[in-house]
Amino acid sequence: MAWSTRGARTRFEVSCLGDSLTSGGYTFFLSYMLGRDVTGLGVGGQKSDQILERYRARQVPGGILAVWAGNNNFDDPERVEADVDAIAVLHGNPGKLLVLGLVNGDYPGRRIGEAGYQKIVDYNSRQAARFGEHFLDIRAALIARVGGNNPDDILPAKIRKDKIHLNMWGNWLVARLVYSRLKQLELAS
Repeated sequence: MAWSTRGARTRFEVSCLGDSLTSGGYTFFLSYMLGRDVTGLGVGGQKSDQILERYRARQVPGGILAVWAGNNNFDDPERVEADVDAIAVLHGNPGKLLVLGLVNGDYPGRRIGEAGYQKIVDYNSRQAARFGEHFLDIRAALIARVGGNNPDDILPAKIRKDKIHLNMWGNWLVARLVYSRLKQLELAS
């Protein structure tokens, strides 16, 4: 197998499954960091059940799968958990699975102390307990990485292009965090 000269290396195929946050561009940066093509399977507006159905129709066997699902139906965390579990079962290789947590944008109800915020934080906590190192609390990681004054504990404005979608810097940060976790899992070098 010929290796690309860009970025680090992985011998596995890599796919990223999700909604508009996945289609927003982090897969481009991740591809560069990994030194190989990354299949972007993000479709804007989809809820976790739609993402599951799409994955059923187009499974990518044998490779690394990063799943970022549920941001469009975060208010039904049990459904999101069941759908992510089903995706994990279909993928069939827990050692090559990375689940990204839910994020909270600048919307009413999703700020610290509000019901939507608590659903997101609780979901992320449960998934961290279930998936261990194969779960990345991307919300907490992005907030910690960017820092600054953030009394609402939401995705910082400087990494967003609107209320929730990431700008170029935000997508680069997501790719960097995913890449770092893949390295930690010994799926990339």
